[in-house]
Order: sequence, then C-alpha cells, then structure tokens
Amino acid sequence: MAKLKISYRKLEELEFQCYQNGIRLHNDSVMLLRKHSFASAFALSVIAVEEFGKGFAIAEIIFQARVGEGFHNEDERTLRALLSNHKLKQGWFVSSFFGFPIPKHVLKRYQRMQTEKNNAFYVGVRKGNHQIVRPFLVSKSKARSQWRMVNNALIEFVEARLADTDYGYECFDIVFRRRRLLKKLTGIAAALR
Repeated sequence: MAKLKISYRKLEELEFQCYQNGIRLHNDSVMLLRKHSFASAFALSVIAVEEFGKGFAIAEIIFQARVGEGFHNEDERTLRALLSNHKLKQGWFVSSFFGFPIPKHVLKRYQRMQTEKNNAFYVGVRKGNHQIVRPFLVSKSKARSQWRMVNNALIEFVEARLADTDYGYECFDIVFRRRRLLKKLTGIAAALR
C-alpha cells in the first residue's frame, strides 16, 4: 500500500484549523441572525458543520494511523473527498455529535441539509415543479433551529472536554477545553431564545 504523502504534523494543523474556522463561522452565523439575515445565517451554520465534520474525520484518520500501521490508500481517498464532498463532512459532524443510531429528527434534517444550504445561497429553480427558489424566504425559525443544533452540540462537546468524561485527542482539548468558549456559547444561546 502506498503511504500518504502528508505528515502527521500537517494533518494535525489541518484538523486544528478546521475547528478554528468552524468556531469562526458559527460565530459569524450568530451575527447574521442578529442582523435578520436568516438565509446567510443558516448557510454559514451549515458550512460550520462541514468544517467541524472535516476536523473530526481528520482526527479519526490520524488516530487510526497511529494505532494501526500508518496511513493507507483509503486515508488519502478520504482526505481528498473531505476537501470537496459536503455531504461527507456533514455526515461526520452528525455522527460525531449524535452517535449511532442517529436520532430520526437529526437524520431527517441532515438528509436535506445540502439542498437547503444551496437554497439559502442561490436563486434557482426546483426540479419537478420548476418553482423559483428564493433565499430570502429562509425563515427566522429555520435559521435558529439550525444554529441551535450546532450550538447545543458544541456546548455538550465543550462540557465533556472540561469534565474529562470523554476520551479525547490533544487537538480537541486545545480548541474545545476552554471555559471561555463554553461561556460564550451558553451566553449566546440564552440571548437568542
């Protein structure tokens, strides 16, 4: 098997940057919610999900390579897919935060997430009935629901890091083991009720 042409150090940095970017995008979605730009808030929240999912997938690749026999061809294919496959990244987020089996309400939302993200960004025409898609029609409740799902998952994850109830990777602890982040997430959640 051919070895992956990327180092552990570079993968760890990529993982770290994914989490940092996910937090930034999540925070930006809050600002857009407050400005009543619901479609953009919704879409940015979904992109934050993708960044977190990419980070979790990279963490798993690193972990498996360290406990196994190093990187494999499948790892390289997965990494390439993680750079462009939105549904794969969304799936990693959902499975990382909600486990298996994925709750039905989360699975239902996840299955529509990519289409809804595109509809929140672009004007278009729906297949079948040819109805015009208007991003401006994303409701406040839909944007808040998406944001809450992400925020609540992050709060639980940060609390687990702080309580040491969960085995974690070093990068998780560097990014998520922060009381300040928890305070910010819970404060924003209270303000957006």
